[in-house]
Amino acid sequence: CRLRWINYLRPDIKRGNITPDEDDLIIRLHSLLGNRWSLIAKRLPGR
Repeated sequence: CRLRWINYLRPDIKRGNITPDEDDLIIRLHSLLGNRWSLIAKRLPGR
């Protein structure tokens, strides 16, 4: 139940495709942080 809320039901999580702006941000963050995806994810609000 808790994991379902965290991963699927929370209203503040964005659904759908990544926007071009988010895509650019991911690319820039990856060039700065490398494969530290948890740090990159923290910088993507609502994702």
